[in-house]
Amino acid sequence: MTRSARPLVAAVLTALVLAGVSAATQSVSAPGLKAGYLFTFTKFVEWPADVVPAGAPLSLCVVNDSAVAYVLAQTIRGRSVDGHGLTVRHVKPDTPLPTCHVLYLAGSDRKRALEIVGLLDDELILTVSDTTGFAKTGGMVELFIEEGRMRFAVNVDALERAHVRLSSRVLALARIVRDDVTP
Repeated sequence: MTRSARPLVAAVLTALVLAGVSAATQSVSAPGLKAGYLFTFTKFVEWPADVVPAGAPLSLCVVNDSAVAYVLAQTIRGRSVDGHGLTVRHVKPDTPLPTCHVLYLAGSDRKRALEIVGLLDDELILTVSDTTGFAKTGGMVELFIEEGRMRFAVNVDALERAHVRLSSRVLALARIVRDDVTP
Protein backbone atom coordinates (compact mmCIF):
# COMPACT_ATOMS: atom_id res chain seq x y z
CA MET A 1 0.00 0.00 0.00
CA THR A 2 1.36 3.42 -0.88
CA ARG A 3 1.96 6.03 1.79
CA SER A 4 -0.63 8.34 0.24
CA ALA A 5 -3.32 5.62 0.35
CA ARG A 6 -2.84 4.87 4.07
CA PRO A 7 -4.82 7.89 5.39
CA LEU A 8 -7.73 7.05 3.08
CA VAL A 9 -7.78 3.40 4.20
CA ALA A 10 -7.59 4.46 7.85
CA ALA A 11 -10.48 6.89 7.35
CA VAL A 12 -12.64 4.23 5.69
CA LEU A 13 -11.90 1.70 8.45
CA THR A 14 -12.69 4.29 11.12
CA ALA A 15 -15.98 5.12 9.41
CA LEU A 16 -16.91 1.43 9.24
CA VAL A 17 -16.16 0.90 12.92
CA LEU A 18 -18.04 4.02 13.99
CA ALA A 19 -21.01 3.36 11.72
CA GLY A 20 -21.36 -0.25 12.79
CA VAL A 21 -20.64 -3.29 10.68
CA SER A 22 -23.38 -5.76 9.84
CA ALA A 23 -23.04 -9.05 11.69
CA ALA A 24 -23.96 -10.85 8.47
CA THR A 25 -21.10 -9.25 6.50
CA GLN A 26 -18.50 -8.85 9.20
CA SER A 27 -15.52 -11.12 9.35
CA VAL A 28 -14.36 -9.54 12.58
CA SER A 29 -15.12 -11.20 15.90
CA ALA A 30 -17.06 -9.44 18.67
CA PRO A 31 -13.80 -8.85 20.61
CA GLY A 32 -12.30 -7.44 17.40
CA LEU A 33 -15.20 -5.02 16.93
CA LYS A 34 -15.02 -3.90 20.55
CA ALA A 35 -11.27 -3.40 20.30
CA GLY A 36 -11.81 -1.38 17.12
CA TYR A 37 -14.33 0.84 18.83
CA LEU A 38 -12.05 1.37 21.85
CA PHE A 39 -9.11 2.35 19.66
CA THR A 40 -11.29 4.65 17.57
CA PHE A 41 -12.82 6.33 20.63
CA THR A 42 -9.30 6.99 21.93
CA LYS A 43 -8.56 9.00 18.78
CA PHE A 44 -11.63 11.18 19.25
CA VAL A 45 -11.22 12.26 22.88
CA GLU A 46 -9.56 15.58 23.63
CA TRP A 47 -6.73 14.76 26.03
CA PRO A 48 -5.66 17.95 27.88
CA ALA A 49 -1.93 18.37 28.56
CA ASP A 50 -2.50 18.45 32.33
CA VAL A 51 -4.08 14.98 32.13
CA VAL A 52 -1.76 13.47 29.52
CA PRO A 53 1.52 15.39 29.21
CA ALA A 54 3.15 15.59 25.78
CA GLY A 55 4.70 12.27 24.85
CA ALA A 56 3.13 10.38 27.78
CA PRO A 57 1.37 7.14 26.78
CA LEU A 58 -2.38 6.70 26.77
CA SER A 59 -3.46 3.67 28.77
CA LEU A 60 -6.44 1.59 27.64
CA CYS A 61 -7.64 -0.68 30.44
CA VAL A 62 -9.87 -3.70 29.91
CA VAL A 63 -11.67 -5.20 32.92
CA ASN A 64 -12.98 -8.75 32.79
CA ASP A 65 -12.39 -9.57 29.09
CA SER A 66 -9.05 -11.10 28.15
CA ALA A 67 -10.15 -11.60 24.51
CA VAL A 68 -10.82 -7.88 24.01
CA ALA A 69 -7.57 -7.00 25.84
CA TYR A 70 -5.60 -9.33 23.56
CA VAL A 71 -7.15 -8.06 20.32
CA LEU A 72 -6.84 -4.45 21.47
CA ALA A 73 -3.13 -4.97 22.19
CA GLN A 74 -2.73 -6.33 18.64
CA THR A 75 -4.77 -3.45 17.19
CA ILE A 76 -2.72 -0.68 18.81
CA ARG A 77 0.71 -2.24 18.32
CA GLY A 78 2.99 0.38 16.81
CA ARG A 79 0.29 3.05 16.75
CA SER A 80 -0.02 6.36 18.52
CA VAL A 81 -2.67 9.02 19.01
CA ASP A 82 -1.60 12.66 18.74
CA GLY A 83 1.98 11.76 19.61
CA HIS A 84 1.01 9.54 22.54
CA GLY A 85 2.03 5.89 22.53
CA LEU A 86 -0.68 3.42 23.49
CA THR A 87 -0.65 0.68 26.11
CA VAL A 88 -3.23 -1.95 27.06
CA ARG A 89 -3.72 -3.25 30.56
CA HIS A 90 -5.87 -6.28 31.26
CA VAL A 91 -7.38 -5.80 34.72
CA LYS A 92 -8.95 -8.62 36.66
CA PRO A 93 -12.20 -7.86 38.49
CA ASP A 94 -11.87 -6.75 42.11
CA THR A 95 -8.28 -5.54 41.69
CA PRO A 96 -7.18 -1.92 41.99
CA LEU A 97 -7.34 0.02 38.73
CA PRO A 98 -4.06 1.23 37.29
CA THR A 99 -3.90 4.63 35.61
CA CYS A 100 -6.36 4.48 32.73
CA HIS A 101 -7.45 6.94 30.06
CA VAL A 102 -9.99 4.61 28.47
CA LEU A 103 -11.64 2.02 30.71
CA TYR A 104 -13.63 -0.84 29.19
CA LEU A 105 -15.80 -2.76 31.67
CA ALA A 106 -17.01 -6.03 30.14
CA GLY A 107 -19.82 -8.20 31.34
CA SER A 108 -23.41 -8.21 32.41
CA ASP A 109 -23.02 -6.91 35.97
CA ARG A 110 -24.21 -3.32 35.54
CA LYS A 111 -24.19 -2.68 39.29
CA ARG A 112 -20.51 -3.64 39.58
CA ALA A 113 -19.58 -1.66 36.46
CA LEU A 114 -21.28 1.44 37.85
CA GLU A 115 -19.61 0.95 41.24
CA ILE A 116 -16.25 1.09 39.48
CA VAL A 117 -17.31 4.18 37.53
CA GLY A 118 -18.39 5.80 40.82
CA LEU A 119 -14.93 5.23 42.28
CA LEU A 120 -13.33 7.27 39.51
CA ASP A 121 -14.50 10.47 41.21
CA ASP A 122 -15.13 12.38 37.98
CA GLU A 123 -11.63 11.81 36.62
CA LEU A 124 -11.03 12.36 32.91
CA ILE A 125 -11.38 8.70 31.96
CA LEU A 126 -13.58 7.57 29.09
CA THR A 127 -15.70 4.70 30.45
CA VAL A 128 -17.07 2.13 28.01
CA SER A 129 -19.08 -1.05 28.61
CA ASP A 130 -21.20 -3.61 26.82
CA THR A 131 -23.40 -3.90 29.91
CA THR A 132 -27.08 -3.27 29.15
CA GLY A 133 -28.21 0.09 30.53
CA PHE A 134 -24.65 1.27 31.28
CA ALA A 135 -24.99 4.63 29.51
CA LYS A 136 -28.41 5.52 30.87
CA THR A 137 -27.33 4.85 34.44
CA GLY A 138 -24.10 6.84 34.57
CA GLY A 139 -21.54 5.25 32.26
CA MET A 140 -20.24 7.23 29.28
CA VAL A 141 -20.36 4.86 26.30
CA GLU A 142 -22.37 1.67 25.91
CA LEU A 143 -21.74 -0.80 23.10
CA PHE A 144 -24.79 -2.78 21.99
CA ILE A 145 -26.10 -4.88 19.11
CA GLU A 146 -29.04 -3.54 17.14
CA GLU A 147 -30.40 -5.18 13.99
CA GLY A 148 -27.26 -7.30 13.73
CA ARG A 149 -24.87 -4.36 13.99
CA MET A 150 -22.70 -3.13 16.80
CA ARG A 151 -23.74 0.38 17.79
CA PHE A 152 -23.03 2.69 20.68
CA ALA A 153 -24.84 5.08 22.97
CA VAL A 154 -23.20 8.07 24.64
CA ASN A 155 -24.35 9.62 27.92
CA VAL A 156 -23.62 13.32 27.50
CA ASP A 157 -24.34 13.99 31.19
CA ALA A 158 -21.61 11.52 32.23
CA LEU A 159 -19.16 13.06 29.75
CA GLU A 160 -19.85 16.50 31.15
CA ARG A 161 -19.45 15.40 34.79
CA ALA A 162 -15.99 13.99 34.08
CA HIS A 163 -14.99 16.82 31.72
CA VAL A 164 -14.46 14.34 28.88
CA ARG A 165 -14.67 15.97 25.46
CA LEU A 166 -15.67 13.47 22.78
CA SER A 167 -15.57 14.69 19.18
CA SER A 168 -18.79 15.87 17.61
CA ARG A 169 -18.04 13.43 14.75
CA VAL A 170 -18.44 10.55 17.20
CA LEU A 171 -21.48 12.09 18.89
CA ALA A 172 -23.16 12.47 15.49
CA LEU A 173 -23.01 8.68 15.03
CA ALA A 174 -24.08 7.80 18.58
CA ARG A 175 -27.43 7.28 20.20
CA ILE A 176 -27.40 10.18 22.67
CA VAL A 177 -28.76 9.42 26.14
CA ARG A 178 -28.93 11.28 29.42
CA ASP A 179 -28.83 10.02 32.99
CA ASP A 180 -31.91 8.00 33.93
CA VAL A 181 -33.03 9.67 37.14
CA THR A 182 -35.78 7.17 37.91
CA PRO A 183 -34.97 4.62 40.64
